[in-house]
Amino acid sequence: MSASKERVFVTGATGNIGGDIVRGLIEKGINTTAFVRDENKAKDLFKDECSTGRLKFVVGDYSSVDAFTKAIQGHTRLFLLFAAVHSKPTDMSEVKETFAKIAFEQGVRQIVDLSSAFVSSYGRKGIIGYMHTAAEEKLWKLADENPAQRSLVVLRPGTFMSNHFMSDVHQIKRANKLVSCGAPSSVVTWIDTRDIADCAVAVLSEPVDKHDRNIYELGTEALSNEQRAAIFTKVLGRPITYEQQSYEDLYKFLTGMGLPHSIVYNFTMVASKNICDTTTPEIALITGRPLRTLEQWIKDNVKAFQ
Repeated sequence: MSASKERVFVTGATGNIGGDIVRGLIEKGINTTAFVRDENKAKDLFKDECSTGRLKFVVGDYSSVDAFTKAIQGHTRLFLLFAAVHSKPTDMSEVKETFAKIAFEQGVRQIVDLSSAFVSSYGRKGIIGYMHTAAEEKLWKLADENPAQRSLVVLRPGTFMSNHFMSDVHQIKRANKLVSCGAPSSVVTWIDTRDIADCAVAVLSEPVDKHDRNIYELGTEALSNEQRAAIFTKVLGRPITYEQQSYEDLYKFLTGMGLPHSIVYNFTMVASKNICDTTTPEIALITGRPLRTLEQWIKDNVKAFQ
């Protein structure tokens, strides 16, 4: 990629995935625009990147259509992310369709969309699958209106390792246990958000035609709940057990944390069903190295669980 000709626009730029994408692009010498709600927070978060002169901030959110329309001009690529936890079921597809349509009309050649492995495993079944499936369908329709000029790449990650920060971290610190409603032998496929970002950076920095219309699923390890507890035990140096709780107790706990019914119901629905059928070691062909394991992730975040 020629840094003088390319500029990448990153939505969700101050989150875990978006932030690592911004850092990765700047490290490659690529001019990057970060779409942020709070510019002061962003400047503090990206101090080193700001010093390169390659990073620009645009203030706005997903309702700032006019700001986005103006800001996207002159960009060649877009990373599209929408966090849907507290949104209406149709918000994700409507926002992504609006932003993608504007971006393509303004000359963006490539959109990299962050979707979910729920699409592959469940389609529209469950609210998470519905939101991502509906959004993907609209994006593919837009891209296929002018396939010679509009490239779309979709990333479908499994369960984020960082989800352990939601409730598991408290149970581990207070009671030395992992708790969920899945059976001890139930398997979940995990992915480090840094690997999602690394994959996105590779796609956004390599020739558009190389990745055009690919769907990349991302999953590092398929682990049972018992295996997960054993890995925490190994890294933390103290016994961590797995406890299966009732669906009712998990539902009450997560809704009590403020999560909406549909999201929590979706979590309980898939507690005993894997959302990413297989691991994807082949992603190393894109990132240039093996995906990070759960053991590596825990070691990198060990202080949070002590």
